[in-house]
Amino acid sequence: MQLKRMILVALLMPMGACKGGGDDAASVNKNGANLSKILAPVAAGSVLTLASGDTMTLSDATVKFYAARRHRAVWTDGDNLSEVGKAVFSALASASQDGLNPALYHYPTAEKIAANPQKTPASAADLDIILTEGITRYANDLAQGAIDPKSENLDWRIPREKIPEQGVLQALATGSSASEVLAALRPKGIHYARYLDALNRYREIEKTGGWGTVPADAKVKVGGASPAIAALRNRLLKSGDATEMQLAQKGSSRPDLFDADLKQALGHFQDRHAIEPDGTLGAATIRELNHSVTERIDEIALNMDRWRWLPHDLGPRFVLVNVAGFELEVDEGGKIIEAMDVVVGQNDWKTPIFADTMENIVVNPSWNVPASIMESEIRPAMARDPNYLAKNNMELTKDGTARQLPGGDNALGQFKFIFPNKDNIYLHDTPAKSLFSRSQRNFSHGCIRLERPRDFANLMMEHGAKRNPSELDPILASGEEKWVKLEVPWPVYILYFTAWVKPDGSIRFHHDVYGRDEKIADEKKTTV
Repeated sequence: MQLKRMILVALLMPMGACKGGGDDAASVNKNGANLSKILAPVAAGSVLTLASGDTMTLSDATVKFYAARRHRAVWTDGDNLSEVGKAVFSALASASQDGLNPALYHYPTAEKIAANPQKTPASAADLDIILTEGITRYANDLAQGAIDPKSENLDWRIPREKIPEQGVLQALATGSSASEVLAALRPKGIHYARYLDALNRYREIEKTGGWGTVPADAKVKVGGASPAIAALRNRLLKSGDATEMQLAQKGSSRPDLFDADLKQALGHFQDRHAIEPDGTLGAATIRELNHSVTERIDEIALNMDRWRWLPHDLGPRFVLVNVAGFELEVDEGGKIIEAMDVVVGQNDWKTPIFADTMENIVVNPSWNVPASIMESEIRPAMARDPNYLAKNNMELTKDGTARQLPGGDNALGQFKFIFPNKDNIYLHDTPAKSLFSRSQRNFSHGCIRLERPRDFANLMMEHGAKRNPSELDPILASGEEKWVKLEVPWPVYILYFTAWVKPDGSIRFHHDVYGRDEKIADEKKTTV
């Protein structure tokens, strides 16, 4: 947030030194009287009816901006757009490059007024107000997302970015490059840039007519041939995924034949869509194949908005868990230095979405059974079997709950990674290794189980504790619980993305395991 303020100050300074802010020549025009008449009597939050009949709610930013300018126009000069107005008008038209709908910023109304050769002073004043409201909202949406996760009750606990609205408006009004001002408000880093590229690629597919569908009753067998297989090959040739397109192209001389390359392409598609990659056409695979490119564009755009909910600077190093994708990656210096599968909370024990900082590695951890699990699972098991605690290496604590002691059958395995939070969520090892072979892995009570905990522990020892990973060996051999403090802070982000762009540009579409995409879509239907 501080960095963003510095960027905007830097954009302002060159122009501010040469121009007089609200008294520049573009603002002294014949729309001033109309703006004063329209805006002077109203307050922020008022619903304004435009000459066109359209309505808009005035923001506090707009009211303050014009009051500071003594209600002089800035984006219009007489009946026409001023030079700075043309830049803002073009910026609103390009909002779709970030997966945002220009209609959210009243662009169609602005376009209609700007194109009308018979503009009146009142309509030109309306255009000025529309551009102020539109660019302010666009700037805010770029910085913090068009959807407010808290208002959607999405259990979002990470503070969102705020922007200096008057600074943005003043920078644009004094001639700073609109593209540079807006670029300063986008999320930084490689992740968001990948989404921008993916969105553009899928839009190009949409422009060429999409990728077609596969018959719902299609069957495949290596060596078999049918028109349905030709439809499958065509679908994968147009998928936009480099691996699938290359493999499907190999058999293009006989498009209706299901050969080994096409089976491999289909398996790759299944893996990208969280389906067991068996190279067969089951109902789930056909359903994913037959999602239109427009639907996928909407998913990419929604997940771009999720990136905008985050702090734009995640730090030089961080751990990122994508709950919907059952995956973890460790980023340092803009590169992924580790990645692995994870198991997350089942639907009745959803893993919360939040951020914190990892502080400790616990080697040979004991497991203090949460009260909720104690009541719902352990006590009933004790009632069925009086020797349950002993059989599971457990003991009762003074407060009446159970603790499982370190050992091979401990629910936390050999490692636990702590980033203190109110839900007592942490990363940990698990003896239940078989779960990692499944494509959908929401089986835990909320905590996050790691596929390769020793590899993660080695990395945190070296990069976090600044110690040799071999120091873990004697600790493990002792069987005793020991805490290792990290000397370097490692932020941990527990997030939820149903579309995830990989470094090679391939896109993984994950199942909406907690129904959050669906919830947002339903809310949009009631508010558009």
